Amino acid sequence: MKIIRKRYIPEEEIDISGDIILFHNEDILITKWLPIHKRQDIVNGMSCLFFKEGIKISKMYNSDNRLLYTYCDIVRTNIKDDTLIIEDLLLDVVIYPDKTYKVLDIDELIELRKNNKISEDLMLEALSKLNYLLNDIYNGFTLDVLEKRFWEV
Repeated sequence: MKIIRKRYIPEEEIDISGDIILFHNEDILITKWLPIHKRQDIVNGMSCLFFKEGIKISKMYNSDNRLLYTYCDIVRTNIKDDTLIIEDLLLDVVIYPDKTYKVLDIDELIELRKNNKISEDLMLEALSKLNYLLNDIYNGFTLDVLEKRFWEV
């Protein structure tokens, strides 16, 4: 299966088919990966994409294999032929090991909408998925629990 990551800012499509697929069914896709661009802080990571929820939970690790943070992307997925397209809907939540978190890129979503680069429906979809994710975080982060079931795969 070919996997493409599509982003609005910067506007790009990147083939991430080199990621190692650990598990895949109709509900989730779990992958291990190396950063697209070499970084000093992040050596590798693992992601769990929840298709129905439109959320991708990624763990970022340093050279000591210590968790730096958990990065949650709001996404839309589309399968075309044998290609999975993961469209980044801009909104993100970063969760640190001490359980503090930040919501990111609301300003980018607003700017794209103001400039008619995304539809109102897409903006509302992103906000709805963010709301779902934040409620899950407030209630114990069950999405992370599911993802951890496969962590040692």
